[in-house]
Amino acid sequence: MVHALMSVSRIPTRQRIVNTALELFASKGITETTTRQIADFAQVNEVTLFRHFGNKHGLLLAVLQECLQKYLVLAQVGESLMVSDISSQSDLRRFLKYYIQSSLRALESVPELVRSLVGEAGQYPLESRQALAQGINQVNQTIATAIHDVLINSRLQYSLPPIKLANLLNTCILGYAVITLTSDVQAVWRDRDEFVSTLVDMFIQEVNPISQARPINDISAETVREILLQAKKCGAKDYAIAYLLFGAGLTALDITRLRLKDYQHQANHGILLTRDATGNERSVPLNQKILGHRYGSATNNPLSAYLKTRKNELKDLKDLKNIEEIALLILSSEGKPLSLEEIEQLWERWTQPYRNLNGSPLTIDQARHTWCLEMLSRGIDVDSFCIISGIKPNELQAYQTRLNQKLAIDKAIALDS
Repeated sequence: MVHALMSVSRIPTRQRIVNTALELFASKGITETTTRQIADFAQVNEVTLFRHFGNKHGLLLAVLQECLQKYLVLAQVGESLMVSDISSQSDLRRFLKYYIQSSLRALESVPELVRSLVGEAGQYPLESRQALAQGINQVNQTIATAIHDVLINSRLQYSLPPIKLANLLNTCILGYAVITLTSDVQAVWRDRDEFVSTLVDMFIQEVNPISQARPINDISAETVREILLQAKKCGAKDYAIAYLLFGAGLTALDITRLRLKDYQHQANHGILLTRDATGNERSVPLNQKILGHRYGSATNNPLSAYLKTRKNELKDLKDLKNIEEIALLILSSEGKPLSLEEIEQLWERWTQPYRNLNGSPLTIDQARHTWCLEMLSRGIDVDSFCIISGIKPNELQAYQTRLNQKLAIDKAIALDS
């Protein structure tokens, strides 16, 4: 007894109260535990408890923060032991399984605390809920860092950013724990192993090896201006196609699929509706400014000028068999559907005088690269950019890396001015 009292006396009063409250909350539940009981077991006066924590909810908040901090340390230690040893998809599976099982064991070790938290959540003051959310976010951030390192070490990529992946993973874990401790879990899952395996499989199937990133090779603003002038000299159709390449970031294949009805106007801006081979559609704004130079307005631009040249075509249409061809936005010189080969030939005609820094000829893909970098440099958010460009999130890093390179060069040049 003397030994116990000496041990208690070595622990600071506040920490002793938190430790005692955690034990009682975990064994009896929050509702059934009183502040008097906590004070008695902690060998302090109840007034001392109130002086440190204000009330029972304040004490509960301190207990939860203590649990989260301990969990945070365990998570950091666990991931540091495993991440350095991970180099494949099977290792990623092992890491996820380890983390999910460890998390469930931690939650299931305090069943009454979890049950009480669920049952009494509506009674917590706002500051307690906010503090709890902040603690959970800390855990999510720690696991997100671990997941990021695992993916890098394994040469893998995931469609979601690591923080969203961590949020989703922990939400699933917490949800299963709540179901387990408050209802008949076997009505949903046969056992915990089945849940863990299913959750791991769900995440693993969305993971892909990192492919060799293709270089992003854009074209300078001065050269783009010259290319557009060359296209303009070649005629209205050439100018319209060049405008679509640099003003909307379309591929040559996108252009061949465009129909008259796909060109619309919204709020003084031109909008193009494009579709891929499977029929998936996306809307793309047709920029009036390209790399700082204005090319008309929504209703008076290189594309609208080309369409004016086709008015007589549409009026004089008599052969209904050709209606589908005429309905295309841009036609070939012979009035037939535009082919990829013809667009490539036009591109070579406009760009023949120009070369990349390594001496290679400019490719038509570089027009799209240039448009993408311009959109990102203007400050468009990543989600919106992926929507209008059709670029997948896991392909975005190469564009962001190239943009950072350009910005770094511009800053270095500015120092010399």
